[in-house]
Amino acid sequence: MHATQFLVASDEVLLDDGGNPVRLVLQTASEQVYVLADDVLQRLVGRPAALSDGERAELAAADLLVADSRDEFSEVVEENRAYLAKLTDRMFVLMPAAYCNMGCGYCGQKHFRLPKREQHRDAIKRRLIAAAEDPSTSGISVAWFGAEPMMGYAQILDLSAAVIPACGSAGIPYSAKMVTNGALLTLDKIRRLYHECRLRFFEITLDGDAETHNSQRPLKSGRGSFGHIVNVIRQACDEDLPGLQFSIRTNVSRANQGRHAQFAREMQDAGLADPRVSFYATPVREWGNDVSDYAIAHRDVVDVERDWLEAYADHGLAAGTLPIERRHMVCVAVNRRAEVIAPAGQLHSCTEQPLVPGREDTALGHVTQAQSAELRPEGRYDDWNKNLLGDTSAFCPSCAIFPICGGACPLVWDEGNPACPPVKFSLPMRLTRYGLHLGLRNAV
Repeated sequence: MHATQFLVASDEVLLDDGGNPVRLVLQTASEQVYVLADDVLQRLVGRPAALSDGERAELAAADLLVADSRDEFSEVVEENRAYLAKLTDRMFVLMPAAYCNMGCGYCGQKHFRLPKREQHRDAIKRRLIAAAEDPSTSGISVAWFGAEPMMGYAQILDLSAAVIPACGSAGIPYSAKMVTNGALLTLDKIRRLYHECRLRFFEITLDGDAETHNSQRPLKSGRGSFGHIVNVIRQACDEDLPGLQFSIRTNVSRANQGRHAQFAREMQDAGLADPRVSFYATPVREWGNDVSDYAIAHRDVVDVERDWLEAYADHGLAAGTLPIERRHMVCVAVNRRAEVIAPAGQLHSCTEQPLVPGREDTALGHVTQAQSAELRPEGRYDDWNKNLLGDTSAFCPSCAIFPICGGACPLVWDEGNPACPPVKFSLPMRLTRYGLHLGLRNAV
């Protein structure tokens, strides 16, 4: 027997109440966190034959010690394939506009104003209504995406007004969320999106405190947006809108990586230390473009993430400590029951394709030619899980976090680049923080 492939340990030895050296370990396939005596962990990883019978039994029951004959990676991949095969809902990522009112230097999309005649709104309505009326559909979920989706606010209202009643008539649930820069939101628009469009979740980007956000994410008009965005979120949290949630994302670059304390303090002062608002920071990444002028050094990723997590905690801001949830579906690109409809009506399987120069030829078809409720045409990444079991250039088969990552981004792997997420490197640090949160103490 040997230690499970899916074991991640805290990067520091901690002390329990009795002063005994321990480490936190995460079994990523079972989503379980354990506190192990450090000497037991050392034997589990390096000398499993030296474990006592009782230790072996306990570790095996926790799936931390597994039989030599087990192929754990294949087991997880097959579970993911089975999960996808059982899905009966339909997922639509809708991009109602090809233009964005911001001019972020690290953005990889090409933005332009699309004539109304090319928006194909009626064809999109027909497709979503047909999906809702299909007896095999158990639910409809819509993600409004961009460029900037609020540039197509009228379309959002119109499409929602057509699709939501169709779901009601079919007796199936409908849900919606939005990824937006937030600059075009107002309290009145949030109210309408909530009540008329069933929007319950907004992901909004704030790239640090007011000064750094307005510099890194300038409006094309030249004005700043930080104050407006923060005020609108606060106003919405003061409304009686049950279930409404906001996620605040910060793209960390060289310019703002040290602004964690200022940002967290401004969020606290603005009243956003609220359970309806969560926060996370992630390094600026390529989107088919060169971000070398923005990207933080790889060696700094863990320290930067620690700084931001500590700043959130110090100021009472909600932020996930451990990403332990299994990721059975890595993204919409691997699911035939999910599709992306670009601003001009092209059908894609992947959100990273529309509007990105160099990926113009990746469309699978057009919404005006799609046949009724049929699933989208086959895409390049539909066999992602099957391909992982073959000869692959991805690091996934040997990776300890695969169950909670799923491979991160099939497109990036397909383009010949590692797609490993920051959490692959920061998870041991996160486990140490979680241990301290549980009441364990530093060893030094």
